[in-house]
Amino acid sequence: MTYLGKFARNKLESLGWAFVTLFYIAYIYLAGSWDWFGYYIRYVWIAALLFAMYRAYRNNGQAPWRPERTIKAWGNVVFLFVLGVVFMMITAGSLSGRYYSDEPLNLHFPLKNGTYYVAHGGSHPIVNYHNEYLPQQYALDIVKINAWGVRAKGLYPDDLQRYDIYGDPLYSPCRGTVKKAIDGFDDRVPSDFANGLPEGTPAEGNHVVIDCNGAEVYIAHMQKGSVRVQEGDAVDENSWIGNMGNSGNTSEPHLHIHAEKEGVGVPIIFGDRFPVRNSLIRSAG
Repeated sequence: MTYLGKFARNKLESLGWAFVTLFYIAYIYLAGSWDWFGYYIRYVWIAALLFAMYRAYRNNGQAPWRPERTIKAWGNVVFLFVLGVVFMMITAGSLSGRYYSDEPLNLHFPLKNGTYYVAHGGSHPIVNYHNEYLPQQYALDIVKINAWGVRAKGLYPDDLQRYDIYGDPLYSPCRGTVKKAIDGFDDRVPSDFANGLPEGTPAEGNHVVIDCNGAEVYIAHMQKGSVRVQEGDAVDENSWIGNMGNSGNTSEPHLHIHAEKEGVGVPIIFGDRFPVRNSLIRSAG
């Protein structure tokens, strides 16, 4: 953005930098993982973009429109606009992930104690890596953030207690019947994730599957010893089913939730809202 505001040698090159900067910031605003460094920092980038555009306008007022008649000069301009198109296409993919066409399943949000951040969610792989796997194409990975907009005390701590979501009570997202309830697997230290899943441990770790209006809803990565329901139990939205943990194939404590019918993922909405990456869900019970 400094280059955009100060060093562009002609207005066409300045427009190229503006084009690249606009769609790059749009992409990271929509698809960046902001819970690591602070959710609210994403708004600073918008302010920085506006400032850079203003500087570009002021500093290049007397510059010629066209570059010099050299291959290098025109090549710079072409490269910038091609790069801008690439970021524009990525941004378009991020935006398309905010919509769905399949019939959704309306659920109650299963966490009731704070502000929660959608780390993965949506209908496009750019905002939801689960989307490439049909049964989990609309799966959600959710963490909890503090007042500063970060999910943990420290960048990537091994102490599970330093993650704000760890130990939070989980409630059934619907009225239904428990089809599966698995417990007994250890919570994993985040740095152990690279070593692979321990033999015999399901990817979901300790988890509960609930039949909700004909769909199977998976709630995964629960805390060892916390699962409070058994197969066949009837549950409703006030049923405490366990606590958040870090068991199974998980790099850090988070809620994984997805719904499927006959092996095909179903969109999940909470109160008619379709959560996507960077959505915030504020829940107070």
